[in-house]
Amino acid sequence: MDPGTHPLSSIQKNAYKRRFTDEQIKFLEFMFESESRPESRVKQQLASELGLEPRQVAIWFQNRRARLKTKQIEKEYSILKASYDVLASSFESLKREKQSLIIQLQKLKNRHVKQHGSRNCGNQLRSSRDGRFENKDSGSESKEKPSSPLDGNENEENRPSSDNNSRNTVNTREEIDILNHTEQTDNSSQWWEFWS
Repeated sequence: MDPGTHPLSSIQKNAYKRRFTDEQIKFLEFMFESESRPESRVKQQLASELGLEPRQVAIWFQNRRARLKTKQIEKEYSILKASYDVLASSFESLKREKQSLIIQLQKLKNRHVKQHGSRNCGNQLRSSRDGRFENKDSGSESKEKPSSPLDGNENEENRPSSDNNSRNTVNTREEIDILNHTEQTDNSSQWWEFWS
C-alpha cells in the first residue's frame, strides 16, 4: 500500500461506484420529475432515507440532467432533421419543376422564332410577288391602257376623226376649185375688157 493513500478513500470510491437498486432509482426519478435541481438539504435527506452518501445523490442528479439534456438535443435534432428532409425534398421537387419550366420556355421561344421567321418569309415573298404583279400591271397599263367612254369623248373632241379629215379634205378641194374658177373668171374678164 502506498503511504500517500488512505484506506478510507478507496472504500469511499468503491461506495460511490456501487450500483443503485431499482427502488432507489425509482425514488430518485420521482424526485427528479418534481425537482431536477434539489437543494443540498434535500439531497442530504434523500441520502439518509435511501442509505446513500449525499455526494452519490448529487452525482446522480447531475448525470440525470446531462442525460435529459442529451435526450432533448436528440429529440430536437430529430425534429430538425425531419424538417430538413421535407425542405430538401421540396427543394428538389421545385428544382425539377424549374428545370421543366425552363425547357418548356425554351421550346416556346424556338417555336415562336420559327413561326415569326416563317411569317416574315411569307410576307417578304408576298410583298415581292405583289411588287412583281404591280410592275407588270403598271407596264401593261402603260402599254395598253383601255379607253373609257370619257377618254373616247375627249379624244373625239380633241382629235379629228377620219370622217372629219375626209370632209375637210373635200371642202378644201372644193374651195380650191372655186378659187381656181374665180381666178379664171377674173382673167377672162380682164381679157375681155382688154379686147373691148
